Amino acid sequence: MASPHELRSRIKQFFAFSTQEVWGLVVAILFTAFIFSFRDWGVDKFDLGIGLGHLIMMILIAGFSFFFRIACQKIYGLSQGYLVNFKIWWTGLFVMLAIGFVSVGNIPLILIGGFVASMMVKQRLGEFRYGFDFAQNSVIGLWGVWGNLIAATLFGIGWMAFPQSYVFGKGVTLNLIMAACSLIPLPQLDGLSIFWGSRLNWVMGILTVAVAAILLMSRSKPGLIIAIAGATAAGFIYIFTGSEK
Repeated sequence: MASPHELRSRIKQFFAFSTQEVWGLVVAILFTAFIFSFRDWGVDKFDLGIGLGHLIMMILIAGFSFFFRIACQKIYGLSQGYLVNFKIWWTGLFVMLAIGFVSVGNIPLILIGGFVASMMVKQRLGEFRYGFDFAQNSVIGLWGVWGNLIAATLFGIGWMAFPQSYVFGKGVTLNLIMAACSLIPLPQLDGLSIFWGSRLNWVMGILTVAVAAILLMSRSKPGLIIAIAGATAAGFIYIFTGSEK
């Protein structure tokens, strides 16, 4: 793990989204926003104004959530000497769109793709075993899950303060579903990298998502406090137990 000074330098030099990543994310955001707002185009009857308003809000929610998730993966990857890029999964997009139509929006899935990590030779010098590490690759995938859970917790705080808020409620739901779907061990999703890199990380990811979903969807103050305290404690443990060079 790079020192804070070294990590800041790497972020300044290498943290970026390529044109291909940006276009892939734009398409994924539009697909996801449409599916999650599918049932929100009016109360008793179709209303274009309400529907467009909800669609725009979902675009903003999905945009923030996707960016935050991938940013977490990119930053952790840089700390370990890997360049992380997002790769869209076109088949997954159309599968989630088809399921969304068939279920009339009752089964919103997020199958947008996953990360691809490439080793940065100079930045890997001095790291344990130097070469490509599948266990660290697994943690990169897991940081995507944790990124979603952190975002869900932030939305959960707003949801607790404003229980009727469409944005905060949808933000919690979208991030929890994305975290769960990303753990599916398919070649195009992060779940396969997590599964093959470390079975323990994969199981830990499932348990973390399950516990977070129970705590956040309960919409209770104790549940939210436990979620925040657990995330904070895990962050401090990770920081203080990580090696630096």
